[in-house]
Amino acid sequence: MFAPTLAGVAERASMDARRINLTTHVDEIVELFQRENLGDVVLCGHSYGGMVIAGVADRIPDRIRNLVFLDAVVPENGKCMNDYVFPGWRLLPILISVWLFGGGYKLTPPPPAWFFKVNKADRAMVNRRLTGHPYLTLTEKIRIGNNADRIPNHTYIYATNWGNPQIAKQYEFAKKRKGWKVFEVGCGHDVMIDAPNELARILGSAS
Repeated sequence: MFAPTLAGVAERASMDARRINLTTHVDEIVELFQRENLGDVVLCGHSYGGMVIAGVADRIPDRIRNLVFLDAVVPENGKCMNDYVFPGWRLLPILISVWLFGGGYKLTPPPPAWFFKVNKADRAMVNRRLTGHPYLTLTEKIRIGNNADRIPNHTYIYATNWGNPQIAKQYEFAKKRKGWKVFEVGCGHDVMIDAPNELARILGSAS
């Protein structure tokens, strides 16, 4: 199992956000596949990670057995993350945060744990670990074709308790896709924090 940290976040948060976009993150995961000679992989992306795994799937579909979107965006060609999560007026507070605190290139401070309805017992722990997010990853439009259709399995896991209407639309989209398996988990957006055992069970069934 691999759980790579993408450029510009977590322990790599000190990297120059001006040089990090969606393509950076897609390239990193493709390079991981190539470096480790990975194949027959269950590839899972959470939230924004749906953009990343969609880009990876378009590049190396034959190395992936199951593409798993975990309360994530399932992007269309030519769309960016902001198109899904911050449409219209919802983008204004994000832009203010980016320009006031992130130098125009980083979303900081990041939304706190309560925003994602993380369970109260874990909120302090989550907040301690939050870092800013490179803003260009949210504005770069993805360029993908239909290569992901060659992947034999697709899965969507929906966190029912967050209540984000944009993610709910992604879930409804997934339910209508032929051959996709869908699961509901009764927790907030950070399923790996709130329901790790149930998530492990679902991912195990996908492997």
